[in-house]
Amino acid sequence: MTHKNYIAFLLLTLISVKAILVPVVYLDFELRKDFIIKNLCENRFKPQLKCNGQCYLAKKLHKIAEDNATKETQKQGQAIKKIMEEVFETTPLFSCDLMVKNLSIKSIYSYQLAHYQSFAFSIFHPPA
Repeated sequence: MTHKNYIAFLLLTLISVKAILVPVVYLDFELRKDFIIKNLCENRFKPQLKCNGQCYLAKKLHKIAEDNATKETQKQGQAIKKIMEEVFETTPLFSCDLMVKNLSIKSIYSYQLAHYQSFAFSIFHPPA
């Protein structure tokens, strides 16, 4: 296998782990249900509530949802930051060729705009 195949396999594995995280929590709950009911349940001293460890499961699922939401907001923040950088054309200092190209395009555009405006003003103006 080449390096590309190894990287692809690693990425596929990481995506798969994230996708099966919630079912793994349910499986863990079902496998350790007796232990959770006896030791980890918040309502273990109140058997009349018949919680049966559902509070523990709900906490775990809520924690996973919060983690996912936090990661999503960070991703959206990074995406917005990237868009803002692209819109306001913040270029790194080491790319002088790109900066010269951008400056020349801007100067040509401003030159054309200035002459278009003077031409338009010479035709469309109030009568003297």
